[in-house]
Amino acid sequence: MNIIFLEAVQIHGGARKSTIELAKRLNEEGHNSVIVDFWGSCSEFVEDVQANKIPIQILKKNDSPIAIFSTKNPFKIGINIISFLLDWVRLKKEFKKFQNTFKPDVVIINNIKTNSILKKGKDYKIAYFARGWFAYNSIGFLKKLMFKYNSDYFIGVSQSTRQAIYTGGLAPLEKIFVVPNAIDLTKVEQYKKERGARKDGDPVVILHCGGFLPAKGQDLSISLARKLKDNNINFKVILMGAVYDTPVSENFLNKIRTEISQYKLDNHVEILLNQKDPYSIFKSSDILIHPSDTEGLPRVIMEALAFEIPVIANPVGGVTDYILHNFTGYIATHNNVDDYYEYICKLYYDRDLYNFIAGNGKALIVNNYDKKNQVEEFDKIFKKLGKS
Repeated sequence: MNIIFLEAVQIHGGARKSTIELAKRLNEEGHNSVIVDFWGSCSEFVEDVQANKIPIQILKKNDSPIAIFSTKNPFKIGINIISFLLDWVRLKKEFKKFQNTFKPDVVIINNIKTNSILKKGKDYKIAYFARGWFAYNSIGFLKKLMFKYNSDYFIGVSQSTRQAIYTGGLAPLEKIFVVPNAIDLTKVEQYKKERGARKDGDPVVILHCGGFLPAKGQDLSISLARKLKDNNINFKVILMGAVYDTPVSENFLNKIRTEISQYKLDNHVEILLNQKDPYSIFKSSDILIHPSDTEGLPRVIMEALAFEIPVIANPVGGVTDYILHNFTGYIATHNNVDDYYEYICKLYYDRDLYNFIAGNGKALIVNNYDKKNQVEEFDKIFKKLGKS
C-alpha cells in the first residue's frame, strides 16, 4: 500500500519518534510509506526521518511553524490567523500536487491542521491516528465536525482511546481500530548492557519524562521531592522533557525552577531539556513516575518497562493497558503525592519486590508490544480498507 504520514511538526517528541519507527517498519514489510511535513522547520525531526532512510517531502519550507496561539496579544493572534490561512492555501496546493504523483491509498494524520488540507472522498482514505487520550469534552465544536466528517476511520493506541472516540459519537466501533505502540527491544538491550550495578549507598533515581506543561505533572514531582527530602530518603529526581515555544510551557518551566530553588531542592532535582538520547538517562534510572492528566498509550512507560524500571502512574488513558496494579507497576490515586511516596518507599526498601515488579513489566512488553505485532495489526486494517 502507498501510505502518507502527514505531519506538521513543531517539536520532535515521543509521538513523532513512534511515527518514524512505524513508517520504517511498514516499509520493511513491503509497503511504500513516506512522511510529508508541512514546513520542515524541526531539523531534529527531519534528520531522524532521513537517518531511518524514510522518504520525506516538505510542502512549504519554513524556518519556523506558524503557531496561531503563540501569544496572548489579540492583534498578533489575528495576524497569525491571516498568515496561517495564506500558508494553508499553499500547503493544500502543494499536497495535491504530491498526492497526484504519489497516489496514496491512505493518508494518516494526527491533528486538525493536517486534516484541514485534505478532502474526504478522494482516491485515498483519511485515517486519524489518535495517539493521545481522546478527551472529547476538551475538543472545540469545529474540530469535532472535522474529526467526524473529514475522516474515514480512526486508529487509537489503546482500548480507552477507542472507547473515548466512540462514546464521543465521532465514529461507529467498526470504524475505530486499535494499534498499540511498539518498541525496538534490541536497542534497549544495548543500553542495558551499559547499566552499572546499583550499590547500597546510591540514591534512588526517580525519572519523570514529559513536556513542560501543567498537564504533565512536574509540579507533583516537586511536591514528591519535598516529601522525600523531609523523610530523609536518599533520592534524585530527574525532570526530562521538552520545553515548547509557547508562553504556557516557558512560564511553567520557570515556575518549576523557582520552586526547586525556593524549597532548596537543587541537590535533589535535575532538569534535562530536549534530551536527544533519552535511553542514556533510562539506563541510570530506578523508577519512573508518570503523574500526567491525559495520555493515549504513553511511549515512555513502555520504554521504562522494557528497561525493567518499575512505573508509578496516574490512571489516565491507556496507562492501565500497561500497568496492572501491584503486578507490573503501581496506579496512584490521581496526583496524590502520598500514594507516589508510599509506592516509591515500597520499591526502595524491598529489593525482591522491586525485581518482581520490574520482571513482570518487562515480560508484558516482550509479549505484547513487539514491532511485529504492530505491523500485523496495521496489515489487518489495510486488508479491511481494501474491501471497503
